[in-house]
Amino acid sequence: MNIFEADYGIGPLIDVENSILDGIEKLFERNSREPGFDGLWMNEYGEVLLGALFVSVQAYCLGSLRDINQIRDSLGLAKLEKEDAYKMHHVSVQGYSLLELVNCTANYFKHRDEWKNAWPDNYTTKVLTAFSAVGEFPINEVQQSIEVNYDYKKLSSLVAEWRTELIVSAKNES
Repeated sequence: MNIFEADYGIGPLIDVENSILDGIEKLFERNSREPGFDGLWMNEYGEVLLGALFVSVQAYCLGSLRDINQIRDSLGLAKLEKEDAYKMHHVSVQGYSLLELVNCTANYFKHRDEWKNAWPDNYTTKVLTAFSAVGEFPINEVQQSIEVNYDYKKLSSLVAEWRTELIVSAKNES
């Protein structure tokens, strides 16, 4: 076993995810206590909390890709580019994988306030549109879709599975 197969990033990611999901639960508690804290406020807050989660997941994916490329190098294989790695997931819609959706959701959260148009024609919005995340709260929509439509109760499960699949693929390729 290569040292880079050990997934040192998943524990911290799970902790971040659990903390953020606890924060989401607090929104429901607040909603029941404060009549003015309605669904609109909950969605606004949820976008921020889940956006932070998607950025954490994006960082995990980048660290995983670094590890996977170390494994690939030790096997005499070429480096896997980020764009290619993110396409390598068994679930896709209109040619875009769930990993591309996760990455684009993080990018949307980070850059949406910089956009001159509310919904510019770029790679990020094309991926979000392919997965029908085009409403007022696309980050919330993406999280809900991944959970309900693709049966990943946690984003950490999705990306840990992806990481494992890439490692197995590299071993099979060598």
